[in-house]
Order: sequence, then C-alpha cells, then structure tokens
Amino acid sequence: MIHKIAILGDFNPVHSTLHSLNNSTRQIQKYLQQEIQFDWIGTDIFDSKIVFEKNDYKGLWIAPGSPYRNMEKVLDAIQYARENNIPTLGNCGGFQHMIIEFGKNVCKIENADHEETNPDSSDLLIKKLSCSLIGEQETLAILNKDSLLSKIIGADKILGKYYCSFGVNEKYIDVLIQHGLTFTSKSEEDQFRSFEIKTHPFFVGTLFQPALTSSEENPSPIIIEFINKTLGK
Repeated sequence: MIHKIAILGDFNPVHSTLHSLNNSTRQIQKYLQQEIQFDWIGTDIFDSKIVFEKNDYKGLWIAPGSPYRNMEKVLDAIQYARENNIPTLGNCGGFQHMIIEFGKNVCKIENADHEETNPDSSDLLIKKLSCSLIGEQETLAILNKDSLLSKIIGADKILGKYYCSFGVNEKYIDVLIQHGLTFTSKSEEDQFRSFEIKTHPFFVGTLFQPALTSSEENPSPIIIEFINKTLGK
C-alpha cells in the first residue's frame, strides 16, 4: 500500500508558494527514494475520520493560503491530528491556525481568533504584523537546544522565507508556553517564528515556509523530518 500524506489547503494555481510546496514534495521523494502520495484536500471538504481512519493518511501538512474556505474544518483537523499523535507540519497560515486551535482547545481561550478573518474578536491570538513579511526573508536564531527544530537543523540559525502579513500575538505567549507550546526560533526583533509540542511525535508550526528554501540539491531538513516521522522513522 502506498504511503499517503494529506495536504490541507485550498490550492490556487496563481500562488507561486503553493507550487513551491508541490515542488518540495517531489524533491523529498527523490532524496528519500520513497514513493509517497501527497493529496491536496480542500478545507471545505476535509473530514478527519475519513482522511485518517478510512483512507489511512499518515501525516497532515497544513498549507499556506489563508484565509481558508472553511476555518472550522481546519481547526477540527488540527485538533484531531494533535490529539491522535498524527505527524503535523503547518506553515504560514498553517502555523497561525495551529496557534488558534491550541489556544481554543488547550488554553481554553474561547474566543481565540485571527485578525484577518475576525478583527473584532476579543482574543486575537494572530494579529497583523507591524511590517509585512510578504516576499521577505530573515535569519532566525534557533532557541531551546533540546528542541526538535534544533536537532533537525544542527545549527544556531536558520534562514526563513515568508509570504505573510500575520503572526502570533505576543500578548498570549506566556499562556501558550504554560500549556505546553515550545517556541523554537525568533527574529532579530524577538518575534517568534516557529513552535512545537515536545510531547507529540511531530507537531511543528513555522511562520516561514520551508518549501521556499528547499531545492533538489538541498531539500528542507524540516520537511524531511516530517516525512520521516510519517514513515515511522
């Protein structure tokens, strides 16, 4: 039976970043010499029980491209993957919605929301950045030397490339950390750009998009580790 990974997102061919994601899946298969079926599943039709139980997908990759067509289904999928130890990687919008799901269901912040889609919410865990990161890149310091990200990268810094204008609201950092989220990288301006849950096999969110720095010669080590975890390695 072929190994399958679900890409949760609303594919739109006009967005070059989504083509970069697709390119990275081909690079990784060649690098690992492993045939893997990556399937885009729209946010408006995603059903976790069908995807993971009936169709036996082994991992969840939450793609960039928010606002998603159905935010609630995205949050439900993230919750299912988190609670059932399914390897999960979220980038850009994926990072943002993993934060919101964790805030709602673990930190019990009932109105946890996103400024892009609900600017009047009382608890905007994701807010508009003071400076847009669309088309930008940063050299990030890797935190927590015992973190999975540190072990994956094997260095003190990582280059992050972006296509986003929203990030985590620093007002909620402490409560997220208190409930088990570990932030693993930050910018020179001390803004957090990635996180993980240490007790989960692989639950990693990056505001930057690893696919944008991945190539056939040097595929992203973050994506490689994600795929390896779905393979049970």
